[in-house]
Amino acid sequence: MPRKRGSRGSTSRSQLIEETLISLDRSRGPLFHEKDATAKGYRPDGQRDPVRCRRPENKMRISELEAIDIARAFSEKPHLRGKEGEVLQRVGRSLSFIGDTSKPQRFDCPLLEDGKCMVHRIAKPIECLAELPDGSFSAEGRRSLERRDQLNEDLFAGRWDFKAIPLMLAHYMLDREGPANGKSGSTLRKEQKRDQSRRSTRSHDPRRGSGPVR
Repeated sequence: MPRKRGSRGSTSRSQLIEETLISLDRSRGPLFHEKDATAKGYRPDGQRDPVRCRRPENKMRISELEAIDIARAFSEKPHLRGKEGEVLQRVGRSLSFIGDTSKPQRFDCPLLEDGKCMVHRIAKPIECLAELPDGSFSAEGRRSLERRDQLNEDLFAGRWDFKAIPLMLAHYMLDREGPANGKSGSTLRKEQKRDQSRRSTRSHDPRRGSGPVR
């Protein structure tokens, strides 16, 4: 894993992480639209077949940025609060038989609960979301994957990797002093959209007038 740069009090670094998480969340939008428009092969709720999230089929790896987003979601999303311990227990079971390597490894996804992804509409890993029912990727999916990779490259300057979900979550969910401290990309993006809407409303408010004529 890359050594974290900057400190917790680094405002510019924190802002950069937040902007990058917003961009990551924005990359998920087209994939959700694609699922809604192409219902064939998908579950009604858009989730993956849970069989593909368990051994022996599951070998999903995620990037540093995606792990940060997931860790943040568990610390600030109301419906996920209190569930971090359960996820870390599942992470621990997986770590007992997988190695600390970037190679694909088979494991039960610790984010799977009652046959559903706990972060599906919140901090879903891009590849999980982009993968089609037949295991391939659409052009939109490939664009989102490329965007995710570029965001990691911009943020970590080459010092990042893909690793199995349990490895990444163990690193970031247990570290509350680093980049995993803060709001998730989906929350930040909603706040950004609200702020933009308020500014737009104020700028078009006829009651504000155009000021005195001089």
